[in-house]
Amino acid sequence: MYDAEKIYCCECGEELQDTMYDIGNDDYICQDCRDAHYVECDDCGRLVPDGDLIAVDNNDRFVCDHCIDEYYTCDHCGGYFSDCYLAINTIPLTLCDHCYGYHYFTCEGCGEVYYHEDGEYIDGCCYCYDCADDRRNRILPYSAKPSPMFLGDGTGTGYYGVELEIDDGHDKQEAAKDISEAGGDHIYIKEDGSLSCEGMEIVTHPATLNYHVNNFPWGEICEAALSYGYRSHDTDTCGLHIHASRSLFGSTEIEQDLTIAKIILLIDRWYDTYVVRLARRRLSTMRRWADKPNADIRPEDDDGDAVYKSKKTANSRYKAVNLCNYKTVEFRFFRGTLRQDTIIASIQWIDTLVRYCRNTQLKDLFSTNWDDVFGDTEYAELTEYLKQRNLIKEGN
Repeated sequence: MYDAEKIYCCECGEELQDTMYDIGNDDYICQDCRDAHYVECDDCGRLVPDGDLIAVDNNDRFVCDHCIDEYYTCDHCGGYFSDCYLAINTIPLTLCDHCYGYHYFTCEGCGEVYYHEDGEYIDGCCYCYDCADDRRNRILPYSAKPSPMFLGDGTGTGYYGVELEIDDGHDKQEAAKDISEAGGDHIYIKEDGSLSCEGMEIVTHPATLNYHVNNFPWGEICEAALSYGYRSHDTDTCGLHIHASRSLFGSTEIEQDLTIAKIILLIDRWYDTYVVRLARRRLSTMRRWADKPNADIRPEDDDGDAVYKSKKTANSRYKAVNLCNYKTVEFRFFRGTLRQDTIIASIQWIDTLVRYCRNTQLKDLFSTNWDDVFGDTEYAELTEYLKQRNLIKEGN
């Protein structure tokens, strides 16, 4: 305020003498009004009414409305800060250190920043929901038993399920993801304590033989496993276990039990010679994980005796023919493989043996030789495999 040559305090109206303070716009205040109502901006030193200062950096500093433009605004708490975390998201975020540390995280997958409630921890890392779906543990515990889905046109007499162990690869979770995607709804993956920490077991849902040969994505599954360095044959740990549904062995329980007894009879006879070569294993290793049944079925035994002796072999699951399962018979002597044709040939071998034993009298099996069963099969993959292993003659 001005009156001729006199200057007055714009707050209290008192005439100003020697001490006065310029607050801009040709306005001045006295010492008392400055002390009572004004403070300096911590950045530029400008005098500002104490109610007009803006707190920044968690009330560490107070600045005027001219200087506040130099500060960031936190999108979470609304406070002003000289330094903030700038999240270059699809929708950018500006966050103070406190809000970022306590309320947000950076996804290890896509690198974007999300609220903690929108994340998921996997193997010690936090991911957004989209990335978590890609990295979520695809490997089930060993005890898991998903409900089976039966694959095939339904015209077959039964189904085959495969357990394929693989080991010595890398990037286990990524490998499991890609193998799962290659197998789709046909498979699931489980842990297996007999393998190394990088190992896993690929388990199929039951499928008819025709479906395994013509529709099952075995090629894609094997290729995915191989792309991560996984092996199956070239290990000391991996096996190929094939489950055959009991309906394959006969229409009634009596027929099924007798067919199983006939198969065990032939496995016992051929175990040390043909079967060990078929399985691609060393005999010592095979005896450990898939021991000879040793049912001791003899020519003088009748059907009932043979069934009784075969059932006595169910005292351990580590038999070449495992009878400990209620709905399936497990053939567990094959060495692991990541060759599609070998997997198919192994299933075909079991199918050939089952059909032969189902249609042959017990008494006639004592004179049956290997070539009677496998010398002229209808399966191209099996025939080629037997030739490669020198288990049938080239002319067959």
